[in-house]
Amino acid sequence: MRQKIIAIAWKDMYATFKDRDAVAYLVALPVVLSAIVGLAFGTGGDVSIDTVPVAVVNQDRGVSLPGGETLTLGQTLERAFVPTGDPAQDEPFAAIHNLIDGAAYSDADRAREQIADGELAALITIADADFTANALSGNAPGTVAILYDSGRSVGPSVVRSIVSAITNGMNSVILAQRLGPAALAEIGAAAGADEATIAGAAAQLSAEAMSIAEAAPIRLEKVNLQGETRSFDAMQYFAPSMAILFMTFAMGAGATTIRLEAQRWTLQRILTTPTPRWAFMGGKLLGMYGTGLAQMILLIAATTLVARLMGRQNSIWGTDALALVLLVLAVVFAATSLGLLIAALSKTAEQATTYSTIVTLVLGMLGGTFIPIENLPDALSWLPKLTLNYWGIRGFYDVATGEASLSGISTHLLALVVMGVVLFAASQWRFNRRQEL
Repeated sequence: MRQKIIAIAWKDMYATFKDRDAVAYLVALPVVLSAIVGLAFGTGGDVSIDTVPVAVVNQDRGVSLPGGETLTLGQTLERAFVPTGDPAQDEPFAAIHNLIDGAAYSDADRAREQIADGELAALITIADADFTANALSGNAPGTVAILYDSGRSVGPSVVRSIVSAITNGMNSVILAQRLGPAALAEIGAAAGADEATIAGAAAQLSAEAMSIAEAAPIRLEKVNLQGETRSFDAMQYFAPSMAILFMTFAMGAGATTIRLEAQRWTLQRILTTPTPRWAFMGGKLLGMYGTGLAQMILLIAATTLVARLMGRQNSIWGTDALALVLLVLAVVFAATSLGLLIAALSKTAEQATTYSTIVTLVLGMLGGTFIPIENLPDALSWLPKLTLNYWGIRGFYDVATGEASLSGISTHLLALVVMGVVLFAASQWRFNRRQEL
């Protein structure tokens, strides 16, 4: 029986790799797509974001503090976007300056024209000369206006977030400055302090509060949940995602060949021999599995070579060979079992082709083959975990970036193996119930 299983498997593998068009489709195309993605995002491994061009029009005159210093909240906001050239003043806003290409403008109309022409992403305007005075007194709210280019997707959002963070911080300190002296006066009166002592303490408290507001200790960092800076490597993500996608297509093609054999009565003739159905399905599983393994190995080798030719120094598949091998074995097993189930559910070769195409594309979209799916709503976050693409892509990416070793991908391996076992059992059960065979 073992020889029959091996013979069926060898026949399928030979037929697949003898077809030059099939080899070009299953191996060359995903390599080309991965290379295009790599060229689009560069060879350094990070997705670069251009700085956001911003204009700031600040007409705030500020107010004099009790100590003789001048406080200008508008100037503090301007410094967040426009470097002064003084390292001491620019240091608190260094992270913002790395994102923003800010410039001070005196003519708001010229800035609006540049936004309309696409030269600027946003204009921040403080048009009230008494902006600081009004904000501190509470007589009239200080207004910061933001005019932005709605055609830009990222830049204006960054600017609005920064302005919101700075103004919220200022509001908190201003409220504390208003309430603090009154509270201090009540405490002092209860303690029996004289009015001069209370007034001096209140003035000192106000000055220190305004100094805090002027410092605006705001920092921007892009961190993951573990608190470590994480960059997105497009090639490390899309190389395995394309490999899994096209390998799944290959398994779908295997499902079509099973239905073709049934339509040509080859399958029926095999089953009239002393060959049980489980042996036939085992041979098909082994043949499709061997084809998928060969395809994945070729894709890993080819994409690695392409990455080297593009000048990349880091490996796009990682350096943990054992984890990589186990992931390949597990993901191919799950995809092979899926192909067998499609074959068992289909009645014709045409139906098998249609089913496999739809299933492969849907799983690819849900599993993050085409775009990362981290930003899905919470209500839908469970859907990707039902796909082999999700577990395969995440496993390969975590190994490639060094974020997970063999123990770190144990859940991925278990999920893929369980999927493979369940899908193969379902295909065997369905295949045994086919009365026309």
